[in-house]
Amino acid sequence: MLWRFHRVHHLDQWLDVTSAVRFHFGEVVLSALVRGAVILLIGFPLLSVILFESLVLAVAGFHHSNIRLPANLEKWLSWVIVTPSIHWVHHYIDQRDTDSNYGAIFSFWDRLFASRSDKVREPAMPIGVDQAKDEGLWSLLLIPFRR
Repeated sequence: MLWRFHRVHHLDQWLDVTSAVRFHFGEVVLSALVRGAVILLIGFPLLSVILFESLVLAVAGFHHSNIRLPANLEKWLSWVIVTPSIHWVHHYIDQRDTDSNYGAIFSFWDRLFASRSDKVREPAMPIGVDQAKDEGLWSLLLIPFRR
């Protein structure tokens, strides 16, 4: 059920900074409710929450961007943080790769939990969901509720 909401994010057929904030409002609401409950339960200070959310938004903008880093910089950065090339593979049309590279900030989590794809980003790599096309706003809003 959650994929039906998140699918709107993956239907974007060209990854750029705007993809970092392209989510179905239902996913945003569900995510906010869960995060809010955890924040209240643990009692994180408001300033910590604001700083963390700001960091996640900035990093998401970076790894959803269409920037191509120089090969040496990519190689070294990708050991620690999620780079655009790593996250591009997560948006690759092949479902096996969509089900990989989950890291949001640090790339070592995917190596630690064996969820890192071995695929390397290629310039002609198609992005999106197999057998589906990006749609207009109203169609995107209805996606989670259609069969």
